[in-house]
Amino acid sequence: MHYVTAKGILSNHNGINLYRGCQHGCIYCDSRSKCYQMDHAFEDIEVKENAIFLLETALKRKRQKCMIGTGAMTDPYIPLEEDLKMTRQALAVIERHGFGATVLTKSDRILRDLDILKAINDKTKAVVQ
Repeated sequence: MHYVTAKGILSNHNGINLYRGCQHGCIYCDSRSKCYQMDHAFEDIEVKENAIFLLETALKRKRQKCMIGTGAMTDPYIPLEEDLKMTRQALAVIERHGFGATVLTKSDRILRDLDILKAINDKTKAVVQ
């Protein structure tokens, strides 16, 4: 694991990736592709240390509410999430600003954040896949 300071966090299609790389090690994962220009080993997780601040700033500026997605490139509930809790913090920011959320994961660690996902769903919509 190593930390980086990211320049941005929200993609043009409202996706976020708090981590880069993955601990699951799935051989079929498209995120391993060289086209993503990762300059470190895929299993060496890059943690975007300023991601929550960047997300807070980006959502304050957004004029229209939308769904914020995570999990397309890296599972947001990799084992590191147990200690870092960045996905939980990001979901709390999303909920506080009234946005919807969509989460792709293969981990049951998402159960820890059901309270926030329910709060998001009560206001807008939360989709878990």
